Amino acid sequence: MNARQAATEASGRLAEAGIADAPFEAELMAREAAGISRSAFFTGSALGAEEARRFEEWIERRTHREPAAYITGHREFYGRSFGVGQGVLIPRPETELLVGLGLEELDGNPRAVVAEAGTGSGAVAVSIAAERPGARVLATEISPDALRFASANAALYAPWLPLIQGNLLSAVSRADVVLANLPYIPAWEIEALEPEVSRWEPRVALDGGEDGYDLIRRLIDDCADRLRPHLLALEVGFGQADEVGAMLATYGVTPWAVKDLSGIDRVVCARWA
Repeated sequence: MNARQAATEASGRLAEAGIADAPFEAELMAREAAGISRSAFFTGSALGAEEARRFEEWIERRTHREPAAYITGHREFYGRSFGVGQGVLIPRPETELLVGLGLEELDGNPRAVVAEAGTGSGAVAVSIAAERPGARVLATEISPDALRFASANAALYAPWLPLIQGNLLSAVSRADVVLANLPYIPAWEIEALEPEVSRWEPRVALDGGEDGYDLIRRLIDDCADRLRPHLLALEVGFGQADEVGAMLATYGVTPWAVKDLSGIDRVVCARWA
C-alpha cells in the first residue's frame, strides 16, 4: 500500500475519534512515518513494512487524542523544528509574536539582555539566540522535564544559550527585555479543554491558578519592584488582555496589546525605562 492510500483509510479512524482535520493529520503522519516529501506522498510513494508498522502505531496513538507533535516528536516554530514530547508544552504559532518583539528590541539595542521566563521547549529564547548569535539571551524554566527538551533544542540551534532551572526570573539580576508565555488558564477550566491539552500537556504549563493570573501577577510585580525592564511582553489568553493591562497600569506604566493573526489581543506589553 502506498502512503496516500494508507492515509485515506486512516483518516476515517481519526474522524471517528473526534479529530477535526483528520485528512490532513493522517497525511502528516504518513509523510512523517515514511520520511517523504508532500510531492512524493501525492505521487504514490510506497510504505515499507517498518514504515507501515510505525504509521499504524502513530494512528492508534492519535485516536487516543495524543497530540500529533508528541507522536512525531517535533513541532515547527519560527522556521525551525523543535523537539517536544510528554512533559513540555507544544509551541503555538501565536507565540512567535514574542520572538518578533524580542528581535525588534535587540535591533534597537544590541546590548540589551533578553530574558525569557518559563521557556518550556525553549522555542522563544532559542529562536532569538539563533537569529541574533551575538545577543545576550537567557531563559529560565522550573520544570526539569521541560528543561531537558529546552537543552536539547538549544544544543541544536544556540548551544551558547544559558538555561537556568528556577522560578520565573528570581535567579536573574538584570533583564532589559522580559518575555513570557506563562500558564494563564484558570485551574477550573483545564478539564473542559480539548483532550490533547487537558489529558496530555503538562499541568504545570497550563494552570494559572484560580483566575489564571497567578504567575503573571508575580512576574509583573518582580518587573515593577526589581527588574524594571525596557520591555515586558506577556502572552495572554483570549479576553485576558484588558485585565493584564489593568494590572500593569497600577504600576504607573502604559500597557499596550499586540494582536495575533486572528485579531486577538495576544501579547500585553509595557515599559519601565
